[in-house]
Amino acid sequence: MSDHVKSCAPFLLMRFSCFVLLCTSIIAGVVSGSDIQAATHYVNNQTGSDEYDGLSEKTAVATIARAISLSKTSDRIELANTGTVYRESMLFRKLGGTPDQPFLIEGNGAVISGLVSLPAEQWKSTGEGVYVLQLDKTPYGNPFLVSAGKRLPAARNREALKEGEHYWDRESHRIYLHCEAGKRPGDYKLEATLQVSGLTLTSASYISCQNLIAEHFTNDGFNIHGDCRGIRLENVVARHNGDDGISIHEAGGLIVQNAYVHDNFYGIQDVNASRSVYNGVLAEKNQVGVSLVGGYHSLVDCQVRNNTQKEIDIAGAVPRHLIGGEQNLLARTILFAQNVSVFGEGSAVGLSVRNGAHAIVEHTVITGTRTGVSIDMQSHGHLTLTAVSKCDTILDLRTKDCFLDYNLYGVGRFRWMETDYSADQWAAYQAASQQDQHSRIEQISVAADGLVSASGEALLFSERKQTVGPTAPFTLSFSQD
Repeated sequence: MSDHVKSCAPFLLMRFSCFVLLCTSIIAGVVSGSDIQAATHYVNNQTGSDEYDGLSEKTAVATIARAISLSKTSDRIELANTGTVYRESMLFRKLGGTPDQPFLIEGNGAVISGLVSLPAEQWKSTGEGVYVLQLDKTPYGNPFLVSAGKRLPAARNREALKEGEHYWDRESHRIYLHCEAGKRPGDYKLEATLQVSGLTLTSASYISCQNLIAEHFTNDGFNIHGDCRGIRLENVVARHNGDDGISIHEAGGLIVQNAYVHDNFYGIQDVNASRSVYNGVLAEKNQVGVSLVGGYHSLVDCQVRNNTQKEIDIAGAVPRHLIGGEQNLLARTILFAQNVSVFGEGSAVGLSVRNGAHAIVEHTVITGTRTGVSIDMQSHGHLTLTAVSKCDTILDLRTKDCFLDYNLYGVGRFRWMETDYSADQWAAYQAASQQDQHSRIEQISVAADGLVSASGEALLFSERKQTVGPTAPFTLSFSQD
């Protein structure tokens, strides 16, 4: 070894040691960066107190709001299911977690509610059995009255008010109640939806919420706004809300696994350029089961049934409040549906695709609606290995920009562009549309779990047996509901 090399050796060894220490520090930093010292904040609305620290079950706070105020990034909130409803919202504003350590909300089956009791003495008689209550303000959304846990019928206006109905005058912030003969407001155990939304996220990312029920809010049960990334809902229920059960806006991202949304106006309504994935969701007894107006959305292994107006309705959008929203291709709305069973009891349409939206549907069944599938002239549909039956109008196709094949249909009307074809004119429909070249009209049966059955030959396409309709049964159940 030369004298020059010998003289450099200590320096090179020091440089190498520093390099090793630097690499070790970087690696340690990556590991320790994910090891955030998260705290758990316990909430108990029976034994808790907001004077406590909330860091144990014995020292639980009493309100969710207090737990949120104590929380930091990637913490955890755990609600005690005391059997008593939490009458408050859960508002997260710029508070959440990280991709490797989300903020956790464990509901344990507890209920959050937007209801507020209305003391009987606050109601004033206006004569002839009609009483009025003056509020300071009317909350945003679609407020309503609840009597002994059940929603009271609402009149269109004050003049149309009948016995047992109420009318909410938004402009004057007054609620009118027409009591039944011999009754007064105190006999109804009245409550009002006076809080806006249940779990509300505003620019809050990486939050995982599970085992929570949100009910009786004027707007949404689960409401997600702004820059919300990595939101996950699991085993949740949204019911009896004035607008949506679950709704994500702007360009947020949401994953939902196992959810029950019922008796809202919209079971699900996702809008703007949002992205959502739903697996194992039951949407029933809403006005509209699933409404998608902008964004990319996936419905897989879901069931949508017995909604009053429409089962699934998707439409293109122009979200002008987003930068370049008019040119955002995502805002045109894209739905991927697989293993979905749609049951209607006379609702208007099973799947409506309109205003430039795109629907890719496979292994799905639609039955019992007045119109099975409707696609307007601006939109695109891709329908394969799907069954549509027991509908007056099986298909209503107003666009040539679609692809349908390897489907099974029941007897009904087939509308292509402006021409109606009966089941007896099936060949004429195929020739005119150049669609459904391998599809057939068959007698099919649909089980409650969504599985489709037919004669052996009916499921043969080009001598190959195919599964038409869902490939797996829908088995979702919620014991807590």
